[in-house]
Order: sequence, then structure tokens, then C-alpha cells
Amino acid sequence: MPDSIIGTHRGWRIWHPTATMFLAHGVLFGVWATQIPAFKERLGLEPLALSLILFMLGGGSVLAMAGSAWLIHRIGVVNLMRITATLLCGFGILIPLAPDVITLAIVVFLFGASGGSMDVAMNTHACDVERYAGRPYMSSFHGMWSLGGLAGAGAGALLMRAFSPAIEASMISVAMLALFLWGLRGLLPQQEPVGHASEKTRFTLAGPALILGIVSIFAFGGEGIVLDWAAVYMKQSLAASSELALMGYAAFAGSMAIMRLAGDVIRHRFSARSLVCTGGLFAAFGLVIGPLSKDPAIMIAGCAIAGAGLANIVPVLFSLAGALPRPGVQIAAVSTMGFGGLLAVPPLLGIIGQHYGLGTIFYAGAVGALAITILALSGIDSSPASRAAADA
Repeated sequence: MPDSIIGTHRGWRIWHPTATMFLAHGVLFGVWATQIPAFKERLGLEPLALSLILFMLGGGSVLAMAGSAWLIHRIGVVNLMRITATLLCGFGILIPLAPDVITLAIVVFLFGASGGSMDVAMNTHACDVERYAGRPYMSSFHGMWSLGGLAGAGAGALLMRAFSPAIEASMISVAMLALFLWGLRGLLPQQEPVGHASEKTRFTLAGPALILGIVSIFAFGGEGIVLDWAAVYMKQSLAASSELALMGYAAFAGSMAIMRLAGDVIRHRFSARSLVCTGGLFAAFGLVIGPLSKDPAIMIAGCAIAGAGLANIVPVLFSLAGALPRPGVQIAAVSTMGFGGLLAVPPLLGIIGQHYGLGTIFYAGAVGALAITILALSGIDSSPASRAAADA
């Protein structure tokens, strides 16, 4: 890229368009969370049917992530963001309008696929931004996504008091589409080569990419454990009230957002290995202190510590993947493995928890967090990606 273009996009002008993409993407998934109880009641969904609908969201995301590298090389990162952003907003409007379960399942699958493919494109472009700006930005981008999720859920809940779910979804989706289109104007010019070469888009899991993918499984799995089981554990095992039980995930999400927004400053001073190792240790400590203490207040504090520990692991992983050859392919691989962990780890550990107690879920999550530290010590720092990302 010519120096004049690099200079034009430094600082705020290189940061805010990409941050806009992450923010709006997060808002739409926050609004999705407000739609779940609405369509459950409207269509009279039983728990099994609701679980299948939620699985369609994850299934669509994972499948689309796996194929996103091919799309990036076919049409380019920015074009993929433009298309998937439009589709994501459109399917967001259709979710509350679905007349039956089958239609809802199809729409949710496509909503998840649009969001998953856009996620890979956003992170690929974010790696381009870091490379050409010469400094880390990935943590703050992911922090903007977290803020968007919180803002979308909060705004959606408020609007639903005055409007129907369909109107609420339409208002926010149209606003986010406008925000997407505004942000797209300031993105970096297309960097990825466009073509049909299958070797450039082949899903590769070997060497450093494989290590990053395995770490992402543990990191996303840890997030899923708190998301799916913290409130349940606090109510059933710690006799916490419904309101207090919800504070566990709120503390987790809040500390994660704060640490991600501060993460780029931290990443500028410490190596990728140090961040991932320390994050794994903090996450392990946070996940075990609640079940060990049997105290709801300590459980909430533990969730906050775990959120702070896990906050910058995933952004670092994406930066490292983006520093490898064929970054679109590597980011797609890491994203797919990580999101697969988010979907698979919590229910699998739930089966174990039913036999050995719900606290076992968090102990297993702590073991996974320690595995992050071990893998970082044994592989991440020695990879070419780590050194390249650290230099950026």
C-alpha cells in the first residue's frame, strides 16, 4: 500500500470505521437476545424447540465462517462486509415476523450465517488495520462489539416496552444499516487478492494455526460456560435470587468490555504470550473461586475476574492469525474452531455437571483456562505470527 494511503488512515481515521462495524454487529446480536423470549411466547415454543432454534443460529454461523475465506478471496473483505451487513439487518427485521417455527428456523440460520461471515471479514480487515497502522487495535474493536451487545440488549428492552417486537427490530436494524453504510466509506481499500485459486482458500489447520485454533476453543468455551451456566449455578447451588443470579454474567460482560477497551494499551507494552498466559491464569482463578467458596458475592467477583482474564485472549488470537500467510483463511479457521467451542463446550460440560454437580462445570472450565496458559507457553511465542504481531 502506498505511504500516502497509510498515512491518511492512521489514528482516528483508521480506527473509527472498523470500530463502527464491530459496534453495529454487536448491537444486532444484542437485539437478537431481546427477541428470544418474544418469539418463544408468540409461537409457544417448548424448551426442545427453542434449543433447536438457538442451534440454527450457531450452526449457520459456524458453516458460514468455514466458507468465509473463499468468499474473501472471491469478492474481497470490504465487499463481503457490505453484503453481509445488509443481509444481517434484513434477517434481523424478519425474525419477529416469522409466522411459524420452520420459517423462523430458516431465518435464524441465515441471520447466524450472515453474522458469522461478517465476523470473519471484520476481523480480517481489523488485521489489515493493525498491520498498516503499525499498532494494535484488535482489543478495542472487540471492546466495541461488547459495548454494542450491551447497548443493543438495553435499547431493545426499552423499545419493546413501547413497541411490538417487529417494530423494535425494524427500528434498530434500519439504524444499524445506516451506521454500517456510513462506516464502510472509511474502510481501508481492498487488500486481499481476488481470484479462484483453491490453494489460497483451503481450510488449513497445522502448525501455529492449529495451536491458535485449540486455544480459541478453550477461550470461547470459557465464555460460554459463564453465559450458559453462571445464573443457573447461582440459583440452584447457591440459592441466589433471580436478580442476583443475573449479576454473574453482567459482571463478566462488563469487566470484559472494560478490559478490551484498555487492551490495546496493554498489548502495546506486553508480548502476546504474556497476555495470553496471564489471561488464562486469571480466568482459571475466577472460574474456581465461586464454586469453592459457595458464596454468591464471591461467585460474582469470580465472574468479573474471569471476564477480565478472557477479555484480550481472543483479540490476540485473531491478530496472531492475521499475521500468518493467507490471513483470511487463518482467521476463518480460528473463528470456526472458537465458535464451535462456544457451542459445544457448555452443553457437554452440562452433561458432566448433572452427574457430578454444577460446580464441576466451572472446575472443568478452569482446567481449560490453564490449558490456554500451557499452550501459550509451549507454542504461541515461538510462532512467526507471534513475533510479527508483537512488532506491529
